[in-house]
Amino acid sequence: MKLEERIRIEPDGSVTAFSGKIEFGQGIRTAFAQLVANELDVPVERVRVVLGDTAQVPFDFGTFGSNSVAQEAPALRLAAAFARRSLIRRASAHLGLPAARLDTRGGTIGDGDGKRVSYADLVRDAPLTGAVPDNEPLLPPERWGSIGKPLSRVEARDIVTGRARYSADVRPARLARGAIARPPARGGRATRVDDQAARAMPGVIAVVHDGDIVGVVAEREEQARAAADALEIDWEMPKSEPSETQVVAMREDAGTDAALASAALTRSATYTLPSIASASIGPSAAVVDVRPDGATVYAGTHRPFGLRDAVAGSVGLPKESVRVMPQMSSGTYGRSSAPDVSVEAAVLSKHARRPVLVQWSRAEEFAYSPSRPEAVLEVTAGLDASGNMVAWRYDEHTNVHTAAGPDPRVAAMTSGRNAVPPYTIPSARVVLFVEPTPLRTANFRSLAAAENVFAIESFVDELAHASQQDPLAFRLRHSGDPRLRRVMERVADVSGYGKKLPARRGHGFACTLYHGTYVAQVAEVEVAASGAVRVLRVWCVVDPGLVINPDGVRNQVEGGIQQSASWTLLEELRHKNGRVATTSWDTYPIATFRDAPESIAVLVEGDSGAPSTGVGEPGAVPTPAAIANAVFAACGARVRDVPLTPQRVRKAAQPVA
Repeated sequence: MKLEERIRIEPDGSVTAFSGKIEFGQGIRTAFAQLVANELDVPVERVRVVLGDTAQVPFDFGTFGSNSVAQEAPALRLAAAFARRSLIRRASAHLGLPAARLDTRGGTIGDGDGKRVSYADLVRDAPLTGAVPDNEPLLPPERWGSIGKPLSRVEARDIVTGRARYSADVRPARLARGAIARPPARGGRATRVDDQAARAMPGVIAVVHDGDIVGVVAEREEQARAAADALEIDWEMPKSEPSETQVVAMREDAGTDAALASAALTRSATYTLPSIASASIGPSAAVVDVRPDGATVYAGTHRPFGLRDAVAGSVGLPKESVRVMPQMSSGTYGRSSAPDVSVEAAVLSKHARRPVLVQWSRAEEFAYSPSRPEAVLEVTAGLDASGNMVAWRYDEHTNVHTAAGPDPRVAAMTSGRNAVPPYTIPSARVVLFVEPTPLRTANFRSLAAAENVFAIESFVDELAHASQQDPLAFRLRHSGDPRLRRVMERVADVSGYGKKLPARRGHGFACTLYHGTYVAQVAEVEVAASGAVRVLRVWCVVDPGLVINPDGVRNQVEGGIQQSASWTLLEELRHKNGRVATTSWDTYPIATFRDAPESIAVLVEGDSGAPSTGVGEPGAVPTPAAIANAVFAACGARVRDVPLTPQRVRKAAQPVA
C-alpha cells in the first residue's frame, strides 16, 4: 500500500483520505474520517473522504457483506499513522529537534517549548509518499480523540436540506434523456425494430438498437418515453430449458441420521420466504457522457471499478478511459451492484453523442431489477432426554444470490450465508440447494442470512417449547461463545424478556453471529383478533468489536430492524412464469412511519480489544424470527411462512399452553 494512494495533506493543512468503498447509507465516510483524524491528530472536520471515484481512489472489488469498516479501517489507520510519523520526521529536520521530542496537536508538530510547524508547511515542497509498513504503530487508546465518539453523518445536513446530489440530479451541458423499450419478460431479444413513427416524434435525437438494448434519446423524458412506446418490436423470448440444481454441502457430519433416529425427541418443520423487491425509494438512474476519448459515469453503485469495466466493454472503450464518479444512493442495499442502468445510458450516449440520463420508472424497478430469492427451508432436529440438541438436519432451497456464477465457494458464502447455526450441536448435516428461477435474482441486504436465521431461530424457539424449556435458557445451554452469550443475556435483561405482558402481546427472542458481529434481539408485538400484527418495541444489543462511531452503529441497526420488519409483515413480489405482477406501491406495500415500532432501543456494546466488524446488515438478520416468535408468544400462532399476514396468523392461531 502506497501512502499517496490513501492520504494527502492539502496546501491548507486539511487532510484528504481515499477509499474504493462506497457510501450508500452506512455512515462509512464519517467513520473513515474519524479514523484518519484520530491517527493524524487533527479535528475530524479537517478530514475529507473521497470514496469510489475511479480516477482518484485505489482499486476495490466492491462494497458488500458489511465488510467496509472491517476491510478499510486497518488500511486507513496504518496509512494515517505512517503519514503522522512521516510528518514528525520532516518536522525534526525543519525545527532542528530530535523526533523523540516532538508530538502532534491539531495539525501542527512541536515540542514543549513552543516551537511548532504546521502540516501545511511540511508538505509545501513535496507531498507525502512511500510504502506503508504493515506494522506501523498506532496511537494508543489513551490518545484516541475521535474513535468511539458519537458523530453525526457528515452528509446528514445535505440530505435533510435537499442539497445532497443523487444520480438523477446531475446536469452536464447538453444533457438528453433516454428511455428503454423493455421485453415482456426477462431475457427477451428484439429481432425486428420498426422505428419510423418514433423518429418522427417531437424532440427525438436518436433511436438505438445495439445488442440487447433498444431505446430512444430525446430532449425531454416524456418525449423519450413516448417515442419508446411508439416503437414496433418483435421480441424473441428465451426458450425455457431445464437448469441443474447446484448442491453444496455446508456441514456434513457422519452419523447425523443415526443420531436423529435415536433421539428422545424429534421435531421437523418447513419455512418459506417469498421473493421480495429491493424497493429502493429512488428508482435506478445514471448519467453517462460517452466521448471518442473516454466516458464519465455518474451513478449509484456498489462496485465502481466493476461498473467502469462494464461500461467500457459496452461502448468499446479502454477501461482506463472511463471514470466512474459515484453519487448519493437512495436506499439501494444490494440493488446497485448491477450495472444495468449505467450500461443503458452509456449505449444511448454513444449513439446520441450527448450525455444521457436514464431514469427507471417505479414499474420498471419492480419488474426488471434483481429481487431477493425465494427460499424453502426444511429442518429436523433431535434432543436427548435432558433436552440437549444431539442432531440437526437442514436443507436450504433457494436461488442464486449473486451474479458470480456456479462456484460452490461463492454459493456457500452468498446463497448459504448463515445456514449453519451458531450453536453447539454434536452432529449436523447442512446442505444448500441453489435452484433455478425465471426471475432475475442477485445481492440483497444480508444475502441469505435473514432467510436462514428466520428458519433457524424460529425452529430453535419451537424446540425449546416442545421440550418445555425457556427459549433463552435453551439457547444459552447450546452456546459456548462468550460474546454471543453476553449479547443474549444483555438484551434479555434490558427488555424484561419473560415478564408477563397484557393479553395478545408477546416477546420473541432471536440472535445471530453475522460476519463477526454479534446481535441479539427481543421484539414485542401485539396481535389483533383479526390476526394483524403490530410491532410495538424492539430491543437490540450489538457487539461489532471496536466501535468507531456508536451513533453510526445505532443508525444502521435501527434502519435494518425497520426494513426487516417490513419484509416480515408486508412484502411479497408476486410473479408467474418470470413476469412480475406487483409493479406499484399499491400492490407492493412497504412499511411507512405509521408501521414503525413505538421504540427501537439499540445498545452498542462492542469489544475494543476485537477488530471492527460491520453493522450494515447484521441488525436486519434476526428481526423476522424475533417477530415470528413474539407472535407465537402472543397468540399461539406458529407462522412459518413470510410475510406474517393476518390470514396466516389466524389460520395458525391456537391457545397458548
